[in-house]
Amino acid sequence: MKKILLILLTSIFVISCFDSSDKSKTTEITNKSNEYNDEKISDELKIIWEAYEILAEEYIDKENLNPENLAEEAIKGMLNSLNDPYTSYVPPETFKIDQESFMGHFGGIGANVEDSPDNNGILITKPLPNTPAENSGIKSGDRIIRINGEDCTNMTVLEAVNKIRGEKGTPVTLTIIRIGVETELDITITRDIIDTPSVDSYEVPDTDFVRIVISQFTAKTHDEIIKIIDKHTDENIKGFILDLRGNPGGLLSSTVNVASLFIDEGLITYEITSDGNREEWNVRKTKDYKNLPIVTLVDRYSASGSEVLAGALQDHKRSIIIGEKTFGKGSVNMMSSLSNEGGIYVTIGRWYTPNGRLIENLGIEPDLIIENKLLSELNAYDEDFVDLQLNAAITQLNFETRN
Repeated sequence: MKKILLILLTSIFVISCFDSSDKSKTTEITNKSNEYNDEKISDELKIIWEAYEILAEEYIDKENLNPENLAEEAIKGMLNSLNDPYTSYVPPETFKIDQESFMGHFGGIGANVEDSPDNNGILITKPLPNTPAENSGIKSGDRIIRINGEDCTNMTVLEAVNKIRGEKGTPVTLTIIRIGVETELDITITRDIIDTPSVDSYEVPDTDFVRIVISQFTAKTHDEIIKIIDKHTDENIKGFILDLRGNPGGLLSSTVNVASLFIDEGLITYEITSDGNREEWNVRKTKDYKNLPIVTLVDRYSASGSEVLAGALQDHKRSIIIGEKTFGKGSVNMMSSLSNEGGIYVTIGRWYTPNGRLIENLGIEPDLIIENKLLSELNAYDEDFVDLQLNAAITQLNFETRN
């Protein structure tokens, strides 16, 4: 039986979305463990087995031959040769943790991460509110270089994440480099169960606007946004700022449902699969906020599902997009389980905006490019921090809602 889980995935660190009814293809979990057939193996791949047979018969230190380790390393080498950061191997001891993260809760520290731009460590893009990461002083822009003393500068994001996550109550020590701090910092964090929030809202002082912060797209996001908008429209709020900064993605079905709240009709996104087919996702019937004034904020850490939403709003001319060029993660991924209880992530397609713009590696270019002076996000709470992007959104909404 094929089990399918579909998500738009960027940083597996905090993505925690599960929807067994979601049949729209983004990340798909399949089980290939019972589909092995020797006749399907090409002659080119049979050399792997031939090499192992030679080792088993001739290698002098046979006690060091571990078939499981050899098989895992062979898989890693195969996938690494593709130079695709989203196609990777998940060992058995961490595969269960990955699936738990998709369920919406897991043992960890609670932060969004990605590869650092210089491929030298793991970049924290955003610690989630009220999580061990935030409470321990982790900030956006921190770069992890060691995990429990182990160098992680050459690790993939997935490898690093799997070392950072663990059982509730256990400690993990991160060695980080922080902008403006000359020395390395060792921060020990006690892991906890991370039940990641989906949406928060804040009234913008001295305005009639509300900022809706979407941290990721889960099965709950659509309903949470409806609840927030309905509450504030009853309070005579005139406009909303959709804040997608630091949003790494989530369920495609959730992204489509959220877009459908604000777009009248038509295409939201489409996928070109590995076999060349095109699959489309259109506006769904839902609550109607098509005439509600909105402005959307994005930054360099807005990825995957947030890029799909921003691209759709932009192509339909439904919202001005303000901020920085987005991350550029527009690949469709499948997670397939293996017979050893491990699994592999495989890129199987690419996402496009309604007007045919490729998201992968290109991202979404804002209508108005505004870069904040500090890398730290809104959760940094620096006294001197001025959120230029938010100020621009307020100015735009004032223009759109003036009588």
